[in-house]
Amino acid sequence: MALLPPLLLSCILVLALPAFHFAAGPAVVMVGGVTFHVTNKCPFPVWPAVAPNAGHPVLAAGGFFLPPGQSERVGAPATWNGRFWGRTGCTFAGNAARCLTGDCDGRLACNGSVGTPPATLVEVSLHEDQSKGSSYDVSVVDGYNLPVAVWTRPANRSGDCFIAGCAKNVNAVCPPELQVTSGAGKKVVACRSACLAFGLDAFCCRGAYGTAETCRGSVYSRIFRDACPAYYSYAYDVAAATARCYAQEYVVTFCPSRWGDRVAQI
Repeated sequence: MALLPPLLLSCILVLALPAFHFAAGPAVVMVGGVTFHVTNKCPFPVWPAVAPNAGHPVLAAGGFFLPPGQSERVGAPATWNGRFWGRTGCTFAGNAARCLTGDCDGRLACNGSVGTPPATLVEVSLHEDQSKGSSYDVSVVDGYNLPVAVWTRPANRSGDCFIAGCAKNVNAVCPPELQVTSGAGKKVVACRSACLAFGLDAFCCRGAYGTAETCRGSVYSRIFRDACPAYYSYAYDVAAATARCYAQEYVVTFCPSRWGDRVAQI
């Protein structure tokens, strides 16, 4: 693929991402064996971020700015494990650089760092061998900040390949003890899981509660389950959806549902 002229590249603010560029259509952040089409349907900007699991390479698209209604393409190796998440309320100016949710040390490009929870996570396991299949899921085990949907491209919205967004805005139904708020108006910008908020074994599925038989969820995880039925609401959530679909292209969409158009500006 031809690179953009150096003069145009010099106009890009994010110097830490040499493969990140703008073109007439969606910008290519990196080209690899698999392409993720990352789309923002929220009525506010989102700063998507990507981080690998241990033993897998850091992608060029460590993080980028995505205005409402825009899409970017992110490339990954044909065999790769990692996660995507969306950050909100970001500023990258001076010592005040940070994001209200999903922050990774105040950097635009996370460079392999995992974002600070709570943040809705898209967890991906890619396999070049089609017989092994690739899999992906959405987790709010550590909490929620944005709704997200994932599917293969060309569109396959079957139960096996489509993970839907949320029926409700979790931030609107989040109990006070789990809320992450911002500003003088105490606007709810994210909702912590009970494990993140309280750190108890019963909520975190560890210790005596470290098996599927002993960790059955809680009144708190059911809040997430009711709002986002396809997401993992706690570690052993057997009702959650894990899609096992091999493809060369996947779609990750923030605020996929119509109710997202009514989410308050972050």
